[in-house]
Amino acid sequence: THGLVDEAEAIREAAGIDGADIVGMPSPKSAVLLQPATPVLRYAELDWPQLHVTKGIFDGKFSFGDKGAAGPRPGKSRVADLAAAAVDGDEAGGAWDIDDNDDMREGAADGHIGDDTDMIGDEIEGEGGWGIEDDGELDAELAAEATAAAAAGFVPPQPGLSELELWSRNSPLAVDQIAAGNFERAMKLLRDQVGISSFDALKPTFLEIYTASRSVLTTAPFAEASRIPLRRNPSDATEPSQFLPVRMYNLVSSLEQLQQGYRATTAAKFGEALDLFKQLLLSLIFVVVETTEDASEVKQLLQISREYVIGISIELERATVVKEEATEENSARLVELAAYFTHCQLRADHERLALRLAMNTAYKHKCFRAAGEFAQRLVELVPAPQIAENARKMITICDRQSRDSLPIDYDARNPFVVCAASHTPIRKGEATVNCPYCQASYKPEFEGGLCRVCAIAQIGAKATGLRSLASLD
Repeated sequence: THGLVDEAEAIREAAGIDGADIVGMPSPKSAVLLQPATPVLRYAELDWPQLHVTKGIFDGKFSFGDKGAAGPRPGKSRVADLAAAAVDGDEAGGAWDIDDNDDMREGAADGHIGDDTDMIGDEIEGEGGWGIEDDGELDAELAAEATAAAAAGFVPPQPGLSELELWSRNSPLAVDQIAAGNFERAMKLLRDQVGISSFDALKPTFLEIYTASRSVLTTAPFAEASRIPLRRNPSDATEPSQFLPVRMYNLVSSLEQLQQGYRATTAAKFGEALDLFKQLLLSLIFVVVETTEDASEVKQLLQISREYVIGISIELERATVVKEEATEENSARLVELAAYFTHCQLRADHERLALRLAMNTAYKHKCFRAAGEFAQRLVELVPAPQIAENARKMITICDRQSRDSLPIDYDARNPFVVCAASHTPIRKGEATVNCPYCQASYKPEFEGGLCRVCAIAQIGAKATGLRSLASLD
């Protein structure tokens, strides 16, 4: 249809069909030739883009040029042009009235004038006296010098630093190293700062930070997408030494997550609240702040998250013991767990809820002295009038009994902290080890293990402390 006879013949032979079998030829008017256009490469012989290379003295030809060349050639000196003109003048003898003489040819036949062959032979035979020898070593030396001269004239451009490399150089913070893709250095910084020994829980956050620090720009369907780094300070950074990656975690988002945890705790959704506070605890590693005041708030958020994780874990254990067989040991454990929950540093409204729970639990199991203490603490927190009235009645009843029917391991007058692993008291003066990141307290037998609160740091490991300040001063 389109006159491509050779291509059609090749297809026919490959298909093994006869030309007479071809029927239903399309009309040339309705047929469209689906053949890609031949690309026009005007500079196909060039390796674009090219570098400007200064040629050495051994680059190019040594000859002055061929005969018949018109005008001066680039790179040739005036002496070379004059020499070429002298050669052309010998051929223009007619202008000087110089004609070839037959007598010259006759003299040459008689031997009076030697031919060119004899002269050239004599010249070659006499080169030995001039000290000219055909030495292969000399040619190799000249070739080496030519290569060195050519190399001396080429100065390759120095590659610049990528945006990710600048991020890695400009910041000592682990989160910026993660954004730059330098995961190994980030892990080393976290091990040194907060004693992290297990990064399994942080892997999703690592990938999230790395992905969120760059934007993807698609230009054409067949072209590879461009990845554009996102800067933290695009308007203030004027020098490469100031380039830093965008922040994914900040103090504002952390406070919002704290509020979500508070609401879940108020609604007694302890499983959901535990997940929220653990997420907040891990995200604080990657929060970057500008002032020391904000850094102090980050530390405060870390303490709050730790206390809520420990307290909610105690309450979840108490809920598990409730479902077990009602023995004296389990009953005592229920009262103990409820009492330990009240010693976690909670918000005032949550502390009041914990005290009411502990007061009712202790009174139910006839631990009147403990119940009276919880009621007294509840009154001091100024609850609602009806709750305060009930607490005063509880104090009156418990004062008449003033004893505990169960041997519980609890003494409010002896200060203690709760072991985050065993949920038992560590009293003042007793040996204790801490998590280097969340500062949760443990009994010495848990040293070297993985923290039960943050699930990333090694208990008792030495660390320099979490660094969240963006300032390098």
